[in-house]
Amino acid sequence: MDPSPVHSANSPPASTDVRWTVADLIDFDYYVDEDERALREKPAVRKRLAERDRALYLGGIKEAAAGLKEHTPKHRSATLRLWLEARRGIEDAQMRKLLPGETFARGQRLVILGLGAAGLLAGIGMASALLSYEGQRPVNVAWFISLLVLLQLLLAGLTAGAWLARGSAPMRSVMQDFSLLSHIIQPLFSQAARWVQRSRLGHASREVRDRAQAKQGLFRSHYALYGSASYLPLLIPAQVFGVAFNVGAILTTISLEWFTDLAFGWGSSLHVDPQTIYQIARLIALPWSPFFGEGVGYPSLEQVAGSRIVLKDPLFILYADNLRSWGLFLILSLVTYGLLPRLALLGTSVWAQRRALASLPFTHARTQGLYARLVTPSLETAQTGSGVGPEMAIPAAPSAPSPSAAAAPLTELEVTRSGGIPVDACLLLIHMDVDEVLEGSDRERLERLLRQHTGWRVAVSCVFGGSSVMTKQAIETVERARWQSPPARVVLVEDGTQPPITESLGFLRKLRGAVGTQGQIVLMLAGEADAEDRLRPLSDFDYLDWQRKIDQMGDPYMRLEMLCQSSNGVG
Repeated sequence: MDPSPVHSANSPPASTDVRWTVADLIDFDYYVDEDERALREKPAVRKRLAERDRALYLGGIKEAAAGLKEHTPKHRSATLRLWLEARRGIEDAQMRKLLPGETFARGQRLVILGLGAAGLLAGIGMASALLSYEGQRPVNVAWFISLLVLLQLLLAGLTAGAWLARGSAPMRSVMQDFSLLSHIIQPLFSQAARWVQRSRLGHASREVRDRAQAKQGLFRSHYALYGSASYLPLLIPAQVFGVAFNVGAILTTISLEWFTDLAFGWGSSLHVDPQTIYQIARLIALPWSPFFGEGVGYPSLEQVAGSRIVLKDPLFILYADNLRSWGLFLILSLVTYGLLPRLALLGTSVWAQRRALASLPFTHARTQGLYARLVTPSLETAQTGSGVGPEMAIPAAPSAPSPSAAAAPLTELEVTRSGGIPVDACLLLIHMDVDEVLEGSDRERLERLLRQHTGWRVAVSCVFGGSSVMTKQAIETVERARWQSPPARVVLVEDGTQPPITESLGFLRKLRGAVGTQGQIVLMLAGEADAEDRLRPLSDFDYLDWQRKIDQMGDPYMRLEMLCQSSNGVG
């Protein structure tokens, strides 16, 4: 599918709000996926995409993000959020209401309302059953405390513990396979979103319906890239259910105690001393005992002894005051150990989601190309791109520095003194087969092409391939590199006419281990050099051969690009 026309992209973003929501992430992936599909089907469309996105950036995004330095995490996040708002602004009015993010948001609201209502009814039902009193036997406070207080406290503790330990592999597996979220709430989200979409599709044109239905299910793939920012929307409705459950139980308990004459007691076939029960009640009441003391917030020892249930004794021989002494204790126990922990978990979940969304780096492969198109001037105005840095101390032909005045080459000493490779620069690895044929002018052109594809200048470059010693030294160079703003940014230039053999893929895996799981890797493929052009375009056949292998690696932070293409004017 072709991208949006360039002439409609000059309007500024409809909003300058740079805060992300989960619905925004889903819509963002929708548009990025649309562009990626267009690039795969028609590589020549890259120039058109670059013109559209650059026009969006200059049309309002750059000004809105003027207070942030380019290539920093905050600038990248704000710029991409404003780009999303601009894309929504130029979207067809019918399709705008059917965007997957909007559909998800409405489905989420329906699920939260439904679970809130279910929790309220469940709390009312549970409390009503436990407080059932027909005048024959007192309500057993032990069952009430065990089921409505201690069990809830245990579940809340397990939830908090699982969340704190979510980083461990065993806990991730448990949470994915057995959690309430993955088996109940996520299917509810999917069903609610489908229902919302079906209800709106009836009023849309056929083309809009096809586009909307083709993008269903984007949320399922988000956890791998966005982590807790995608998982927390499932946790929040669970806490809403818990809060509503406790509200229902508390309201029912208050109502029954207010409008009926309940009798409370305790009993055990074990020979438990009333002193023990009194100490347990006193311990439970510690949070509110400064405000509601003995005899009010919890029963006294005499009241505990007087409310003991003995099977052979009739109810009328017990004092009414002793049987009523547990009433406020039960209500305060529900509030303190049932409602407040759930409110705390709900508030923490909302806060954690906002924090996770605000700290998203947006460095995965799908956004690398987009951000570069936004912040990088077109090729015609990029002739003053940065220079190549000096060679590292490994056996390789030296890279000629660029005479560019816009961005002077960085020396190794300058990189070290500045605290590492700058935020707008990368480490360049050139395969020996490509490096040995390049001349000075070719290196300048290579720098411009890299800047066009990635938005990065080259801080340090080195050569790899040819021998195991050279490859090992290149990996060590990457491992020793220091970065002013992690994650790492590494660009490889390979001869794309050579098939992706096991040795090449093995080097990519070693490189992934050196840069970390979220380090950015951009693999640039050059065509076969000749006497007239050392950086020739690569054929579609060779590119697709590499693309299939890279896709099989399943690395979300590795991107494959043609270094230059004859059909789009690049190079």
